[in-house]
Amino acid sequence: MLFHYKKTQTRQAVTVALNILAIPVILYLFQSLFKDQPDFQQLYGLVEKGAIAVALVLAIILVWLLKRKDKFEIYVTETEFYSHHPFYEEWCFSVNPQDIQAIEHKLNIGSGYMTNINVHLKSGERLQISQNYPFSRKALYAALKKVNPAITFPSNANTFNHKRKK
Repeated sequence: MLFHYKKTQTRQAVTVALNILAIPVILYLFQSLFKDQPDFQQLYGLVEKGAIAVALVLAIILVWLLKRKDKFEIYVTETEFYSHHPFYEEWCFSVNPQDIQAIEHKLNIGSGYMTNINVHLKSGERLQISQNYPFSRKALYAALKKVNPAITFPSNANTFNHKRKK
């Protein structure tokens, strides 16, 4: 495999669990810093209830993440460029790198900012690469270039060209 990045739901669950564990520490710090303030008991009661609510929501998310076996994965081999996103079907594809004509970065400015990474195939089809995960685009493009040197790449793997939307 020339390039491989995978992020499982279990790794995200660990992050959520660490956030749950941080809640008592935050409550302790809040108590230590503000215990001398007037009406502290009333305020602490509200903060404590809020912290419990956040912990419960995070616990539900934690259980949901641990039950899911799905993952984000993107890789390049000599014969396949594969992307799978656990939530967005439009970012799931499998193509032969020899079928790729160009990869472009777009920054669309209109009612807001929107960035896209588009993969243009020789057939005219356009696919999108997810930006939701911190894989190295530079390493991904280097792997694709090794398999298919004819691909046109952005001048910089980390910048986006500006295009005003009408």
